[in-house]
Amino acid sequence: MLYEPQEKLFLAADQVIEKISPNVSVMAFEPEGDPLGEYLASLDRLRREIPGDVLVLSGHRRPFHGLHARCTELMEHHEERCDLIRAAVATQPHSVAGLLPRMFRPDLTPHEMSFAFTELLAHANYLVARGMVAWRDDASGTRMIVPAS
Repeated sequence: MLYEPQEKLFLAADQVIEKISPNVSVMAFEPEGDPLGEYLASLDRLRREIPGDVLVLSGHRRPFHGLHARCTELMEHHEERCDLIRAAVATQPHSVAGLLPRMFRPDLTPHEMSFAFTELLAHANYLVARGMVAWRDDASGTRMIVPAS
């Protein structure tokens, strides 16, 4: 990312995109990682350090104004996703794969499904890191998301 104060330009890469949420995914080389926590912290930092009236040029979609509002929208979007997970596991344990139909539309291509799975895992890891849910293996060895004790 790059901020040019004289021109009030913010080159946001894919960190902040107009109308869509960037994919925040757990990577295979760091399965316990917390990329969502890092992403949300970066949005908070952008709100603190970059003026809200800059022209945002992202890697996708159109340029836009309203950086702070968009950061807030993205943070709220991810909080809603976390709330869906917490509500689902409050009544019964779920695997990440088992939660996919609750979080994403059913007609995803295999490519989209891989993004959906790793993004859902990022939300689960975020919640685990904050003590809101936990991992537990079921009798078959499947890793399940359960309420924190």
